[in-house]
Amino acid sequence: MNLVFVRYFLAVADTSSFTVAAEHCHVTQPTLSAGIVRLEEEIGSRLFDRGRRSSLTAAGHRLLPHARAMVEAWRLARAELRSSKRQRLLRIAIGSTVPIAAAMSWLAASQQRADFEIEVSEGTADAVMDRWRRGRCNVALFPVRSPLAAATAVSLWRETYVLAAAASHRIATRDRWSVKDLADTPFVLRAACEAHDDAQRLFAAEGVRPRAVLRSADEERCAAAVAACLGVSLVPRSLLYPGLATATVREVSLERRVMLAWRADTDSDVIATLRETALSHAWPGGTAAGDDRLAFAR
Repeated sequence: MNLVFVRYFLAVADTSSFTVAAEHCHVTQPTLSAGIVRLEEEIGSRLFDRGRRSSLTAAGHRLLPHARAMVEAWRLARAELRSSKRQRLLRIAIGSTVPIAAAMSWLAASQQRADFEIEVSEGTADAVMDRWRRGRCNVALFPVRSPLAAATAVSLWRETYVLAAAASHRIATRDRWSVKDLADTPFVLRAACEAHDDAQRLFAAEGVRPRAVLRSADEERCAAAVAACLGVSLVPRSLLYPGLATATVREVSLERRVMLAWRADTDSDVIATLRETALSHAWPGGTAAGDDRLAFAR
């Protein structure tokens, strides 16, 4: 049954006029009349006594409450579906040390496969992880130093930290250095680095406290300082800028995992899309981490 014909029926029932009903429905009278005839054929009964004022037949009176219920049910269903579509707004928090171009590319690819809107925020790895744990975001993308287990998180890739330097810097002349070799080397300290404290302890254990020429949470500023040969920096491979040389430090072996985590009450279809797209995405600098998972007290 065509719901449009039911609307025609209600318009005539309310106005007692095919002409006025057609005006209310924004159609011609022949169109409305044809719709009423089609409806009567579906019902198998005449619905109106046609005259100067069209009145309902007994069958029309019996259909009237059902017709109103049908239109109201459709209105409610449409409103609910539209409301749920508006609710598919995902709050996504991204760690500031995650390669942002790759993260934006992942989100764009995900939106091509599923219908949802995004609202992106950023912060340190700890801040983003805390937002996820407290339910202040639907999805979080952030690095951790070691993977744990949880049903609502997956490890996307793992990567090592390397010593980054300008191609003209003395560090570029060798692939491997010791901490003591770096005692007089100026460093660019990435303030948002999740491995910063561990690196400091490893250097301190060798009696070395690097001199900082720049401390900044802005990854682009840090990379620019390194590229300008002002200092060197410990950097995860995914954040290496083109043209920088890399080396390892004998006493320093640091690694991180980048995790995708989500709230259990988030739309399962959207999460499936985000997860599948993230696992197949070409993230820079890392090695696929498989299904390592992350756990936190909820």
